[in-house]
Amino acid sequence: MQHKQIHTHHPSALARLPAIMLQTLSSVIVTALFCTILFYRRANSELPLMQTSLLNSNDIKLILVLICGCMLFALVPSLLAAVFCSSFVRRLPRFLLGAAAAIIAFSVALLQNWLFSWPLDWIPILFNALAAAISALCVSRLQQPAQKKKP
Repeated sequence: MQHKQIHTHHPSALARLPAIMLQTLSSVIVTALFCTILFYRRANSELPLMQTSLLNSNDIKLILVLICGCMLFALVPSLLAAVFCSSFVRRLPRFLLGAAAAIIAFSVALLQNWLFSWPLDWIPILFNALAAAISALCVSRLQQPAQKKKP
């Protein structure tokens, strides 16, 4: 009796690089979008909802600096979540993959906060975890049909 060995094809790191880059970039951009909305809402929190306030150039510069900071802060957690997801995209269901990406991004962001002694703000950390989960779900959806086509 011969035992057939099932060889699963594991793509090399170079083959997974576009998916990792796409997932990291989308996660960072979604985090920046969430933080932009958050900072804009905080800047206009004193005004009633019916009034529209135009921000002056100093406010816009401050918001841009904060958004760039959020993007830099979100880079490492998003990258590590993307590396994890690209490694386990075939082994885990999509919802577990998204949950794992969110947990990894949240844990790494907390570790970053602790290592650099930054003041802890939960909302950007949660936004980053949510963005990592959303991008993991989207990228895994793109990768799964492509993997089914290959023999």
